[in-house]
Amino acid sequence: MSNELKDDLRRFIHWGPITLLTLTLIVTWTVIHMNSMWWAPGTSLESVVNYALIWVQTFGTLYNFIRSLMVGPGFVPLKWHPPVRKDKKFLQFCTRCNGYKAPRSHHCRRCDRCVMKMDHHCPWINTCVGRSNQDSFVYFLLFFMSGSIQGGIIIVSAVIRGIQKRWLIRHGLRHMATVHLTQTNLMACVFSLGVIMGTTLASIKLLYMQLKVILKNQTEIENWIVKKAAFRRNAYPQKRIKAFVYPYNLGWKANIREVFLSPGDGISFPVLPGCDQYSLTREQLQQKKDKRARTRVFRCIRPATGHWVPIFSQRLWVSLHIPCTDDPRIALKPDDIIHVTRIQEYWLYGERMITEKEKVKMSRRKGAIRGWFPSCCAVEICEDSDSENDLAGGEPVGEQDSAAVEHVDTDLEILELLRDFCCEDGRKTKRLRVK
Repeated sequence: MSNELKDDLRRFIHWGPITLLTLTLIVTWTVIHMNSMWWAPGTSLESVVNYALIWVQTFGTLYNFIRSLMVGPGFVPLKWHPPVRKDKKFLQFCTRCNGYKAPRSHHCRRCDRCVMKMDHHCPWINTCVGRSNQDSFVYFLLFFMSGSIQGGIIIVSAVIRGIQKRWLIRHGLRHMATVHLTQTNLMACVFSLGVIMGTTLASIKLLYMQLKVILKNQTEIENWIVKKAAFRRNAYPQKRIKAFVYPYNLGWKANIREVFLSPGDGISFPVLPGCDQYSLTREQLQQKKDKRARTRVFRCIRPATGHWVPIFSQRLWVSLHIPCTDDPRIALKPDDIIHVTRIQEYWLYGERMITEKEKVKMSRRKGAIRGWFPSCCAVEICEDSDSENDLAGGEPVGEQDSAAVEHVDTDLEILELLRDFCCEDGRKTKRLRVK
C-alpha cells in the first residue's frame, strides 16, 4: 500500500469524519424506518420516487464526502521551486515544506503541507478545501442539505401521523393509522430532528460561503488579502500606492468553469489582462513587509506551558480570558525571544525565534512556534530595525526582501504611522522605540 493511500485512509481516523458518518447512519436509519410506516414504497409511484430519493441523496452525500476526503485539496510538491529562477523573488518560502509557495497556495498547519488554492481547513473532512476537491465539497453540501430537508419532512410527518393514530382509528381511517410510535423510535426521531436542524443551517451557511468563493473566484484567505490591500492604501495615502486589482476574477461563468470543469494544475491560473501570475504574491510580500514594521519584540521572563487553559500555571483570571480562536498555544522558556503581531490584555500572539542552541543541534523544541501565550510571561524589549530579516516567515534572506522592499521607500515613515499600535481590546500602547 502506497504512503499516499495510507495518508488518505488515515484521514478517516479523526473525530470529524467519524462523527459525521455516525450521525448520517443514525439519521438515515431513522428516516428509512419512519418512512416505511408513513409512506411505504410500493403503495404508489410517488412513494417509490420518494424512497429512491432517500437513497440517491444518501449515496450522493457519502460519495462526495469520501471523494472530498480521499482526493484532498491538492498539495504543492515538497521542495517546489518555480521553473524560472528569477521568479523566486516574487514568492514566499515555506520552511516546513522546504520549498516555495506557489501562487494562491498557503501552508495549513493541520495538514502540515502547502495547499493549492487553499480556501479553509474543514474538520468534518479532516483536510483542506482547495483546488482538487472544491467541486466535490460543494456537491457534498448540496446532497447533505437536500437530504436533511427531505429527512426532516418525513420524520415530522411520520410523528404527526403516529400521534394521530387513535383519532384516525376512531374516525374510520384505519388504513392511515400505520405509524406505531415506541419509546425507541420516538427518541431516535427527536435526536435525528435536532441533528437535521443543526446540519441544515450549517450546510446553508457553508454553501452560501462556497458559492461566493466560486462566483468571485476568491477564496476566504484571498478575500482577507484583498481587504488588507485596501487598508494599506487607505492607511498610507501619501505613499500613493498603485491600486490593487485582484487578478483571478474572470467573470462568474469563467469562474464556475474553472472550479467544475478545468481546475488547472494548481500552479498557474488564468488572470485578467494587465495582471500576471505574481500580482497577488507581490501584494502579499508588501503586506508581510508592513507586518514586520509593526512587529513588537518580547522576551520571556517566566515559563509558559503552552496549555489552552493554563489555570494552574497562570491562575484563573488569565484562563477566563483565553482567545476565542483555534490557533495553537506556544510553550516558552525564560529568555526566549518572541515577535508579537497581535495583542490582547491577557494574551499575546507571536512567533518564537529559534535559539542558537536549536540551530546548532539542528532540532527544534516540540510544539508550535507560532501562537498565543499569556502576556504576563513576557516583557517588551527594544529591537534594532536591522534585525527584521530574522522575523517570522521563514523566507531566505536576500531572495525575499529584495522583492518586499520595492514599493516601500522608507520604513521610518511606516513606523511613524504605526507608532500607536492598538491592542485588540481597543486600548493604545506605545510603539517600540526603533533606532
